[in-house]
Amino acid sequence: MPNNEDRLQNLELSLMHLQKDYDQLNEVVIDLANRHEQLQQSFAKLTEQFKDSQQPETPRDPEAEKPPHY
Repeated sequence: MPNNEDRLQNLELSLMHLQKDYDQLNEVVIDLANRHEQLQQSFAKLTEQFKDSQQPETPRDPEAEKPPHY
């Protein structure tokens, strides 16, 4: 049966590993949050460009245009 010193040492080692895993996961979450923000900005720009491209052009006035053979 492990004594209190061994149990404490095992708990400290487990805590150290958990802290390392927590730090790594935190870095991943921060990276994903940054990527998500960048994607949202890109999507907003593309949405705006798409909306702009869907705007009807100014109506043509055939009488004001020169025929192509001129």
